[in-house]
Amino acid sequence: MLGVRIRLVSAFVATVACLAAGAAVTAAQAAPGALAMVNAPVVNKVVGTGTAASCTDTKLHAAVRTGGIISFNCGPNAVTIKLKSTLRTCNTHNCKHPWQGGKPLTAMTIDGGGLVTLDAGGAFGIYYANSCEESFGWLSSSCDKDKTLKVTFKNITLKNGNATKGVPGKASVGGGGGGGAIAMRGNRLVVSNVKFTNNICMKAAADAGGGAIRVVGMATTVSISKSTFTSNRCANGGAVSSLGAPVSITSSTFTSNRATGTGASSGKGGNGGAVYYDGGRAQNVTISASKFTSYIAPEGGPMVFFVSNDFTGSLTITGTTGTKNTGQSFYTAPYKPIYFLGNNLTVSSSSIH
Repeated sequence: MLGVRIRLVSAFVATVACLAAGAAVTAAQAAPGALAMVNAPVVNKVVGTGTAASCTDTKLHAAVRTGGIISFNCGPNAVTIKLKSTLRTCNTHNCKHPWQGGKPLTAMTIDGGGLVTLDAGGAFGIYYANSCEESFGWLSSSCDKDKTLKVTFKNITLKNGNATKGVPGKASVGGGGGGGAIAMRGNRLVVSNVKFTNNICMKAAADAGGGAIRVVGMATTVSISKSTFTSNRCANGGAVSSLGAPVSITSSTFTSNRATGTGASSGKGGNGGAVYYDGGRAQNVTISASKFTSYIAPEGGPMVFFVSNDFTGSLTITGTTGTKNTGQSFYTAPYKPIYFLGNNLTVSSSSIH
């Protein structure tokens, strides 16, 4: 039955070929291989001048577009910034290729100080970055392997993001898209003390996913720590979806996240109620000291769905609890909340049912 329901050659294989083709540039476009690049300086930026009214969508967009270390001065109380469109960060300081004068960005940090909420109102995704988005400035013809820009979200709430339609005029992050709060291809991602609430993406799709976070084609491990994911949903990976990106989740809580598709990878999804991974190349997913409650997936892995297409990747779960599992048409015994296909599954000091 599993051979019918799950494709052993997943979207990851097809996506890698597609992305590699998309990354190729002509000799006229690309800089010589020996091009020396000077990174843009990392600038400290403050959004707001001491009042809630001064913390506007317009000012935040301007700050995020060219990176830096971004903090807020919105007064002493909690504030919600209602976004008017998806935040995005270029790969260079002027969104041009290096051979056109662009200086590579190395950091984009948004620190909400525990007081800021970014609300997309259910209309669009909250944040998008892509190392191979041409209008953001490719750094080389091997843009799909780039990891120059480190994106960090910390001490902030991201809510009501909707990546169902993607970012208008911009490339998909791959594999059908997703990422209601954060959608990224390439580069690096760190998430610390972030609350993800009611973020969504497409309801039904074979491999698209990530109600809250969608990461694709990253060479460096995505770090998620001390964060909460509540009521996020998508076709696959109700909270987190990875396509060819290793992931580390630590001290985080997942509550009422849902995979909404049906038919698994050969149909319209439904895998990974909380966490979904599809990839290979010895990439691993680790989950430690975390809690999963009320996770739902009608197909495989209400808690975690993990497929390593070349059987080299491993899933390690330690010090973690998983309760109130529902759904699952197939699973990896003895763990009904988990579907695993790969090199090694390790579950220790954990209670999962």
